[in-house]
Order: sequence, then C-alpha cells, then structure tokens
Amino acid sequence: MFRVPPHAPYRAGAPTFTPNMKPLALDAWLTPDTEAYVLDWKHGLLTEPDRILRQSPEGAPAAVEAARLVGQALGTPCDTLIGASALVSDDLVIMEKRGDAWLCSGLTLTAPTFFSIDDAYGRELAALHGPVPDGHRLAARIGRVFDGLRPGLVLERFNWTLQCGSDRHTPDGTALRNRAAHIAAKDAEAILHLRVERQTIRRLPDTGAVLFTIRVCLDPLTVIPASDRAPLAHAWRALKGEGRTYKRWDAMERLVSGVFADWSV
Repeated sequence: MFRVPPHAPYRAGAPTFTPNMKPLALDAWLTPDTEAYVLDWKHGLLTEPDRILRQSPEGAPAAVEAARLVGQALGTPCDTLIGASALVSDDLVIMEKRGDAWLCSGLTLTAPTFFSIDDAYGRELAALHGPVPDGHRLAARIGRVFDGLRPGLVLERFNWTLQCGSDRHTPDGTALRNRAAHIAAKDAEAILHLRVERQTIRRLPDTGAVLFTIRVCLDPLTVIPASDRAPLAHAWRALKGEGRTYKRWDAMERLVSGVFADWSV
C-alpha cells in the first residue's frame, strides 16, 4: 500500500524534549483515523487483556468516562477501555491526580515505542519521564499542562524516530537495534521506517482525569516525498548529545547515513 505519511514532524527539526502541545479541533481528535488499517491486527492483541490492559479498581470511573467519550466521538456507545481501544488505532492512557502527582491509573498498550505496559502502569509523571533528558523538569511542565487543561480542549503533539523494520508492537527496541547491526547497507532504504507518535490529551469533565492517546504511524522511508528528504536528514543530524543517546540513534547511524548519502542530502 502506497501512501504519503500523514505527519512529518521532522520538518520542525530534531525531536525536542518539551511538551510543545498545540490546540486541536474537537472534530479532529480521533477522526479521521489515518491508521484504521491496523484495527484487525489490533483486535487480535485486544483478545489478550493480560498482555495489553492494566486498570486499577479506583481508576474504574475514569476508565468508563474515557471509554464513553471515545465512543461518542466515533458514534459507537462504549463503556470499557478495551471496547474503546477497539474503535481506534490509538492506545489509551488514563492519568489521574493522586495528591500532588499525576499517575497512570489505567491503559491499553498495543503499539508501545520501546517501553512496556508495566513501565507505565501505576507510575507518576516523574518516573515515566525519568530516562528522558532533563526528565524531571519535563515531568513538572507536563503536570502543569494537565493541571490547567480545561474540558473541551484537546492538545496535540508529535514524537518521531526511525526504526529498522515495520514492527508495531515494540515494548523493547533491542531486537530492532540488533537487526540494524546485521542489515546490509544496500538494503537499508527498504527496511528503515519512519515511526511517528501522534499524541493528544483531553480532560475528562466528570472525574477530572486526563485521557492521553497515542497513535503510531509507521511508514517505510521509500514513501517519503522527495521534498521531505532534506528536512528529514537535517533533523536526524541535528539531534546531539543526551537526546541522541536517549533515542539510541547511533545504533542505526550506519544505515541511515547511507540512505541519506544515496539521497544526496
């Protein structure tokens, strides 16, 4: 299937470790679902709730409210987190305020980008962002965004990387990095993929929780438009230091730089 990738966050430069969230129209929150083609694949994972679902008993009211809000947006009545997750390609994460801290009280996770469901469940923002460069400051900023988020407002941001292969369920990136070490340079363009996370947050008006959605868009580099090749190469090269180490991009540098050389950018 050929398509132009639906999002190109690299046009703005290297990934940044800031909230950098922008308002989004309500009718564009979950539709159109550019990744709806993965729903059959996702439904298979949803039959294994022990693998992809976590929910605390005290978080049940927020989970029901989140499910109903997703169902309303899709025009399909729904009141369970699993049921709501079956309607959209997005993974659904519920964050609730406990004392002074926001923590994850429930989630479905079918397309994690190099973290496991138990890395997220029950953890506070500070712990979730601990590995990120300047993570404690980032967590504090995100907490302030959550605190100030009003019902009816949706905020959107993007995260991106390149990966070796089309794997969507990737709680651990080790296999992809090992694959990158053994792929011949001539095969790099065919196997490298752009992985974009479209993330949104929305306040749940009744419980006060925040619903965090993660939609993974995965496309081979072969479909990157010619006009986007230079911006992608520039953004890849621009990330340095701690950010590059956190992303573990050096494991793919041999392949990526070879593709950019073939692209003459």
